[in-house]
Amino acid sequence: MFRFARRAVAVLLVLACAAILALVLAANLPQAEGLRRSLAEQGLTHLWGEPVSVRGAVSVSLWPNPAVDIDGVEAHGIDGAHARTDHLAIAIPPYLELLTGGLRYSLDVAGGAFDVPLDGAEQARPGSLLESPIYVLSLLPHLTIRDTVVRFTDAMTGWQFELKVSNLKSALDAGRNVLVADAALNGQPLTLAFAFDLEVEKEDHKHPYGAQITLSTPGVADKPALGLSARLDVRAPTKHFDHDLVMKLDAEAGSLATALVLAGVAPSIDGTGKVTARLKAEPDRLSFHDLNLALTLVDGERISVTGQADDLATLAGADLKVVADLETAAPPAVSLREIVVTRLTGDFRSRAEGMMLDEILISTNAFDQSLREIGPINVRSVTRDATGHVAFRGISVIAGPPSRPIARLEGNVDDILGFAGVELAGGVDIPVASILALPPEAQDKLGRVVGSLSMSDAGGGLGVDSFAARIEGSDLISATLALVLDDLGKPGVAATTQVDSRLKVPNYSAFAAAFGDTSDFRGQVTFEGRLSGNTDALTMEGRTDIGRTRIDGTLSSLAAPGGRSVVKGTITSPLVYADELLAFMRPEGQRRRKSVKVIGSREPEGGSQIDLIATTDADVNISATRLQGGGDSATGVKARLVVNNGALRVDPLRIGYRGGVISAVMASEGRSVLRTKGSGTGWPLATLFGRGSPISVSGTLSVVFDLTTRMDADNPIATLGGTLTGRVGRGRIGTGLLDLAGVGILAGIFTSSVQKGESVMRCAKVPLQFHKGVGRTNPVIVVNTENVQALGRGTVDLVRNRIDLRVAPRPITAPDGPPGHSFTVKGSLSSPSIAMASAGNEPHGRYSCE
Repeated sequence: MFRFARRAVAVLLVLACAAILALVLAANLPQAEGLRRSLAEQGLTHLWGEPVSVRGAVSVSLWPNPAVDIDGVEAHGIDGAHARTDHLAIAIPPYLELLTGGLRYSLDVAGGAFDVPLDGAEQARPGSLLESPIYVLSLLPHLTIRDTVVRFTDAMTGWQFELKVSNLKSALDAGRNVLVADAALNGQPLTLAFAFDLEVEKEDHKHPYGAQITLSTPGVADKPALGLSARLDVRAPTKHFDHDLVMKLDAEAGSLATALVLAGVAPSIDGTGKVTARLKAEPDRLSFHDLNLALTLVDGERISVTGQADDLATLAGADLKVVADLETAAPPAVSLREIVVTRLTGDFRSRAEGMMLDEILISTNAFDQSLREIGPINVRSVTRDATGHVAFRGISVIAGPPSRPIARLEGNVDDILGFAGVELAGGVDIPVASILALPPEAQDKLGRVVGSLSMSDAGGGLGVDSFAARIEGSDLISATLALVLDDLGKPGVAATTQVDSRLKVPNYSAFAAAFGDTSDFRGQVTFEGRLSGNTDALTMEGRTDIGRTRIDGTLSSLAAPGGRSVVKGTITSPLVYADELLAFMRPEGQRRRKSVKVIGSREPEGGSQIDLIATTDADVNISATRLQGGGDSATGVKARLVVNNGALRVDPLRIGYRGGVISAVMASEGRSVLRTKGSGTGWPLATLFGRGSPISVSGTLSVVFDLTTRMDADNPIATLGGTLTGRVGRGRIGTGLLDLAGVGILAGIFTSSVQKGESVMRCAKVPLQFHKGVGRTNPVIVVNTENVQALGRGTVDLVRNRIDLRVAPRPITAPDGPPGHSFTVKGSLSSPSIAMASAGNEPHGRYSCE
């Protein structure tokens, strides 16, 4: 038995010596180079995950520890996982340490270049570097990398991250494997560090293994605060770090441009930012929650994103709230040119049909506008070009019900951050009732806005290349609109904005009823015009027909300092039908016209501060060849309207009317009071009273007036105040009744005017003092004939269209004597009634009508 044992031991020793001798020979004999190379290729293929070839020498040393030095390593994977190193050294601990510790090896890489596909882990060999680089790094307590480039690429999107490592070293530190590298990511210098917990944390049963990855950049020489610092804490269920990872991200950027460069994106914007989030990496997706991203751009805009998503790549299950504060310090706009968007808010939510954007609010310094739900929003692909610009390809945006969307846009954006290379086109089909607030009974009466839209930045600024729309399905209104808005926001650019529009309302009264308003005007309203120009100057040329009235105009709006505008131009009309125009402009019953409200729009707290009159200066010439209304007509209407710093002045104002001429000046006093002062001369009374008058008159009327009214009132006539005095020189009255009433029946038998049936009028004076639209005689109306002086006292009520006068005629030779037969004039202004008056307080005194 002992002899057998000695023989067995001898055989084992011989075998061991033979094995050691074979190993020594294989490691040192030149004839074993092929074997060494083959073994090295097999081991490296298993480590890398793709076939590896060795072009250079392979040397092996066995003492004091096993080590392999390999030159000229190359790998060409079919999926783009290429690798090359000038020199690679692999070693394991000394033999005695192997008996007391685990099998941990060291790796030294010099002059390497690695191409790693971002999606290569799914097909990579289990346990390889391509499948889990974090796992491989965690097993290396001694790693050295020098002058090596690692390129992470995505062939489908063009995304690329190039990491140049000048020097990386690892070491054991208090039970952790720590790696620190001086490197450059996409050309940006940084310090990269990894720390792996080698001991299991028993308290965390689901994720006992941990890693910490930190990244920092130095900023620039004179602005170190512009650097970036980021920390990612990782917990894993296994030391492979290949599935079910939970992570916490905390990063702060002193320069967003630096962060974008690190991310492989062209630095189209800059500013500062912070982000915190919790992430979970599963084999098929990376989800995040508790996201809190805050950006402050160099121009002062602040953007925040909070929320979560089940898949970072597709944003499936996303619930994100986005708030963009753009110009929150902007003062309230007082002119149209000062309106700016101050804030945008919205919620992005992923649903079965795609990404939806809802609870949208556009805030400006003049109003807020909320929008209906927009979506689904789909992007076919996100790509990156060689210069780092991120593009959205195959954008599709739909708003409204899928069966009949109200808007649809499709296209591409070449640079989503800089919003450049924009090409979007689509159509709209929007019910007017979804834009404007209408009564329930009028929801379907105004039809739909149907049209096409295309947008791009081809002209150097984002603009509407074309927009054509029309209103369909309404008997109350028809309209077409075609516009081009290229470079609208660029002062100094030649006229590039052009809007052609046509509108027709067959029955304005029915149209107003659709908005819950009333109007006496039942005629047709049409408009046809063109708007062209840019932000420096806009010109409107067009024609408006209101009933039988035609108005032609050419107006130019010019930009002025301080956000103001200056309007210049002419408004002309060959024939104005005043009664139709007044009925159109004035709502029925003198009520204030109801304003048209846009659905979702609301004024800010305290109301809108927009003041068109105060912020718009004007110099407009107005003329009309003829003005007609109520059977009367005026000719040669001319006026010059000037607005300067909120003050309105019409000077001169000239109107020819029935043979006479009115000359006046109109000027605003304060914000809402309009004062009109002037005179009228040359009106033949026969013309004023007309051929249908029961009493013929002759003579010439002249008036002087000084009147004020409040233009902000529901009924400006009800605020009329001031004085108006009318005078008539010599003339005739085609009846002798006035003389008869003054001298009495007995004396009238001997009065020639009574006998002839005609009175000679020496003069007449009608002085009225107006207050709240009611004119009172001030002090009395005086009419002198050759035989009688008639004094009248009472009111002329323009608000109620009433007249109430008491007239007392007396012989002209006895003005202080008792009156003759007094009478009243009462009723509507157009057809008052004359009746004998009972005894009362008769007007009396000595008055002149001169």
